[in-house]
Amino acid sequence: MKTLTLLAISFLLTSCATSQNDEHFAKGVEMTPIPFLAEIFTGEHNEFSVAINPVNPNMILFTRRIGDGKQKIYETYYRNKQWTEPKIASFSTDRDEIALFTPNGKTVYFGSERPIPGRPNKGNFDMNIWKTEWNNENWSEPVPLPPHINKVQAEGEEWPLHNLSYFYTVDGSQFYTGSLVKGAKGMDIFTTTLTDGEFTPLEPLPATVNTEEFWEYAPILSPDGIYLFTQVYQRDDGLGGDDIYVSKKDENGNWLPSKNLGPLVNSKQNECPAGFSPDGSYFLFFAPSNKNSIDPDAKGRPYIIKTAALQLDTLFK
Repeated sequence: MKTLTLLAISFLLTSCATSQNDEHFAKGVEMTPIPFLAEIFTGEHNEFSVAINPVNPNMILFTRRIGDGKQKIYETYYRNKQWTEPKIASFSTDRDEIALFTPNGKTVYFGSERPIPGRPNKGNFDMNIWKTEWNNENWSEPVPLPPHINKVQAEGEEWPLHNLSYFYTVDGSQFYTGSLVKGAKGMDIFTTTLTDGEFTPLEPLPATVNTEEFWEYAPILSPDGIYLFTQVYQRDDGLGGDDIYVSKKDENGNWLPSKNLGPLVNSKQNECPAGFSPDGSYFLFFAPSNKNSIDPDAKGRPYIIKTAALQLDTLFK
């Protein structure tokens, strides 16, 4: 009886803590999208990635570009009942973007234009994946991933060949990214597995996700790893511009044909998946700050909606 009582108390405390943490970033969120943390993401600047720490939801990393300057990775914390003024993370020293947490809440992978020691980029623009660790309230010195992941451009090669920014995982083992490889017509989604500290070579996802004629990139997974969200450019069944598509794993672990997420999220403008709250209750995505803008390069901001509103199970019936 005492054990059951302790378990009940523990469950209640955990539930209250989760609810309280949700209120930090999801207050008032229902079944239609609203701007995410409007006091932080005001629409003044271009912002196009956001990651909530899965262990400590009071910590958020995001990408911001001010004017024509280089984009940087910023950090903000929930303290004293409010979010702190965003500041550039100490590890963000170049053109950096798309900082993504692993499940331990300490390891972060991000895309960067910074040169890789001993492997200079000879093309026109090259982003690669770097890794940093959060220890004792400080970020470690970033290190690049190995050459079979980060393939720098040779002379005469151009963006987006070999460019990597996203490096997403929900289990700390299998990672997803998007890139253009030699001979391909467009960007595709790739996966790699971390085993005994080493990454396997990048492998493309099947044709149910990757198409020959369209670009797929910006992979994001639901916390349970069942749904894969991607940004796809001007597919025939799209609503216009870049739309968010989603695929689902079947009972055999295979990815089903991806489907447009629909007008609740997508529009004639550009949309991009951003991620989820740690418990999966809320979905975040990026869209233009000005919903009436026809500028393909319009400033973007994050939006948030209850995941239940996406009706994912119905979409794949």
